[in-house]
Amino acid sequence: MSATEPFVPALRFHALTGLYDPLMSFLVNEATLRRRTLSLLRPEPGERVLDLGCGTGSLTVRLKQEFPRVEVVGCDVDPGALGLARRKAAEAGVSIRWCLGPAHDPPLPDRSVDLVTSTLLFHHLRPDGKRAALAAALRLLEPGGRLVVVDFTRPSGFLRRIAFSGVRLLDGLEVTADHAAGRFAEIVESAGFERVTEADRLDTPVGTISFLTAARRREGRGG
Repeated sequence: MSATEPFVPALRFHALTGLYDPLMSFLVNEATLRRRTLSLLRPEPGERVLDLGCGTGSLTVRLKQEFPRVEVVGCDVDPGALGLARRKAAEAGVSIRWCLGPAHDPPLPDRSVDLVTSTLLFHHLRPDGKRAALAAALRLLEPGGRLVVVDFTRPSGFLRRIAFSGVRLLDGLEVTADHAAGRFAEIVESAGFERVTEADRLDTPVGTISFLTAARRREGRGG
């Protein structure tokens, strides 16, 4: 999906949105993925955290549960997914601000968050959409703020390359090309982030997932 095209649901069809959670639990070792992501986030009390492309809100809700003294915002372009996210938050008894909007233009003020995280969003976006979403994240972050992106990267080994080809066929060869080639970290860096680091990797039945961390430059250093 580009910055201007209508969005496509995560499983391509709106009717399948309700199946997203059980499929992710099976296909990408979601419990392990969530645990490793939270270990990288570790926000300080009082910080403001944006889950960009939060989908059905599994990570968003868990983040608020683990770090109740932070302000958590979940943003997604899919109203159906956000409906499921709101229901999860209500069932968990946690207070989260939800906003409806695309990754390239979240309806939030500039420099309004300390940490942006995104899980399995960017491989759905066309190259211009990836750049636009990263530009939005940079705009929303305070100088010195952090970015944590969890998404597919170049698969480890022949069998995972074959498995990831199924994901590529579902989501589109063009939109997943940079991930399949392991180039996404370069895109993050070219968007203006510094200290871009692959902090972890997770092999799953459908490919290899990379955990990237980065930061917005502080004031006085081109930020």
